[in-house]
Amino acid sequence: MTPQADPPALELFESRITHIRFDAHPYRFHYRVPRILLDLDRLTELPRHGIGYNRFAPVSFSDRDHGARDGRPLKPWIIDHLADCGLGRSWGRIGLWTFPRIWGYAFSPLSLWFCHDPEGALRAVLFEVRNTFGEVHHYLVHDHGMELHSPIHSEKAKCFHVSPFQPLSGNYVFTLRHSATTRSIRIDYRVSGKLQLLATEYAHLAPLTAWKVQRWAWLTPWTTLGVTVAIHWHALGLWLGGARFYPKPSPPESDWNS
Repeated sequence: MTPQADPPALELFESRITHIRFDAHPYRFHYRVPRILLDLDRLTELPRHGIGYNRFAPVSFSDRDHGARDGRPLKPWIIDHLADCGLGRSWGRIGLWTFPRIWGYAFSPLSLWFCHDPEGALRAVLFEVRNTFGEVHHYLVHDHGMELHSPIHSEKAKCFHVSPFQPLSGNYVFTLRHSATTRSIRIDYRVSGKLQLLATEYAHLAPLTAWKVQRWAWLTPWTTLGVTVAIHWHALGLWLGGARFYPKPSPPESDWNS
């Protein structure tokens, strides 16, 4: 493998997310959000770029939003889980792809953890799925320690309640394409082989400037809050339209699916 320069501690991406529902109550919506890709070994460098770390700021990041969600360091947490899944403890850069907090608020329905070995090869990707009930589930994509090449494909059984208008059954098909300047994520949700929901995200690298960071807080302060509002607004439309309602089940015993 040809040695490459170390990626920066922080990268900014501008992302467009689209959801399309295909059942008897179809809908489509999309929104634009900022994404950040963080090196978990270099989180203390975030204030240099205008992002508060574990403190309130117009734009910030908190360890409490991920992992054990109790404020403990994130990299040891994920390495412990990777080891529990039989992938060992020898890891290099781990990048977390998520939303920042804007004025103290963040809700990231999907965050990705890109796990590289000490030589820089991508060996695992963790899909961290969050619902609006404050619960989190993790779908780990790996090939038993082999390098993962773009595009990455994986199918996982759905075992975590996300929407009260979708059953707790079926399968997710994850497709991930990534390069140094773009990220493309596609999630097909199928029940008995029939496509029920398609979620896509396309993001491109943006210049890392103080203006790019701070404009989220000062020009579009509702950005991350808008994600939550959009989810509930479309849920209201489904309810008023007579879509079938599925009561919330108990969460799975384990919040990991490997």
